[in-house]
Amino acid sequence: MCLTGLMWLMGNVRVMAQGSAFVATPQRTVFLPGEVRNISFVDGKFRCLASGVMLTLQRNGEQLTGFWPDTTYARLEENVEYVVRQPVTGNIFFTSRDKNGHSFLYHCSHFGKKGEKVKMVKMGGGLFSKGMVVEHPTFSSDGRIIIFSSKDEKHPRKGYDLWYSLFDGNEWSDPQNLGQRINTLGHEITPFIYGDYLLFSSNGHSEEDNHLSLYSTRLVSRGVNGDTIDKIHTGRCSIQRLPVPLNADKDDDFGLAIDTVSSCGYWISCRSTTGSDGLIYSFSGTIDGVLLWGRVTDKLGNALPGVTVTTRQGKKNVCTATTDQNGQYRIYLMCDQQYRLAFQLDNHFIAHDSINTAKKDNEYLITETRHDVTLNRLPIGRRIFFEDLFGPDADVELSPRGIEILTPLVQFLNDNPNLTVDMTLFNDLTGNREFNMMLTDERIRTLENYLYPLLPPTVEISIENGCIGHDGCSNASGASRLTVLINN
Repeated sequence: MCLTGLMWLMGNVRVMAQGSAFVATPQRTVFLPGEVRNISFVDGKFRCLASGVMLTLQRNGEQLTGFWPDTTYARLEENVEYVVRQPVTGNIFFTSRDKNGHSFLYHCSHFGKKGEKVKMVKMGGGLFSKGMVVEHPTFSSDGRIIIFSSKDEKHPRKGYDLWYSLFDGNEWSDPQNLGQRINTLGHEITPFIYGDYLLFSSNGHSEEDNHLSLYSTRLVSRGVNGDTIDKIHTGRCSIQRLPVPLNADKDDDFGLAIDTVSSCGYWISCRSTTGSDGLIYSFSGTIDGVLLWGRVTDKLGNALPGVTVTTRQGKKNVCTATTDQNGQYRIYLMCDQQYRLAFQLDNHFIAHDSINTAKKDNEYLITETRHDVTLNRLPIGRRIFFEDLFGPDADVELSPRGIEILTPLVQFLNDNPNLTVDMTLFNDLTGNREFNMMLTDERIRTLENYLYPLLPPTVEISIENGCIGHDGCSNASGASRLTVLINN
């Protein structure tokens, strides 16, 4: 569980498209002193706790550019560790740790005037009144539910669990455990309610390792509007481990929080590849959506790395990705949208496709859709033969079948506009050398008139009369043969 370190680094993530969450290599923009524990947003301000000091972080979009000590809560009698605002009443709820290291929940209606003592109220009733520790509370948007992390001191071997309490307009209910579907023998920490979903971190849901990873679960059953859980059996929805890049393999990811005002989200990650104890990662846009992923191969099934995957809506380029060494790609897209896809690699046909990102199962925050693609190519540096482009008679016009045969060549050269093409045309109709040479010249002009307007000007084409120097074009096969050699 990565919660220590001499320095914590902040990194910004380049945002490729509205509604996308894409994590690139983070840039080190500002140093934080010591251990970072919590991330929270109150009134659009981004705060975190570092080495026991509440800090306000300066932002430019999703990029973090600086920090300073937060003095907003200096008039509170206790040391504040985490702050959240109840969205309906506007009351401030905050946690404070006593001399024994136990964190308790307090609230106040306002801070009063400067110099005026703030009246704080400790959360009471039920288990709260019995000294239940509370860490990292979060509210639903209608203010009716609070979810927090707590550790049962009576079971020291068991880690932190997530609990919830409901507000009936007058008082909060006795806290209830969210149940074994969500809580494990490990730690479930840093909850955050995002619309109809609960985001949290856990090291107990994976059998492969004990690292903290980000998870989500839906708080509302299908077909029910709202964002409270009193209408369903608590904790009965499926648990989803959020995909890469929101999680890293065998590293800790936790503390995910989203600012609904700026549509920016941040979480703490301890990734061995960065050579640092931890980084604050960020993204902009909605986190819920569709993860489109798949593998790009050639017709033999071999992986194709370096394929550029472009996603467009109309004329707008939404986002791009590149396949890795295994030919795999990942793109985040918004729900219920129509996208056009293009898969492009040098010396290959561009594969075009379309996808409708309908969210089939609302139980999952991020719907995963697999889309595998095969890229074909014409051989480079090896001769290709096209036969009977002009039909069986001495016709100088391309036949419909001939146009159909040439269409893949035209497409390939448009997809790869920096190639050179050497063509040789043979005819063998009558065995008369002079006639075949003349007929070939006429057909070359037909090919030129057909191909040149269809190809980009960067393609270099030369067409040779293959009957020159041959006795009656006896090397030809059938009525006509076009030999094509494509080079870089």
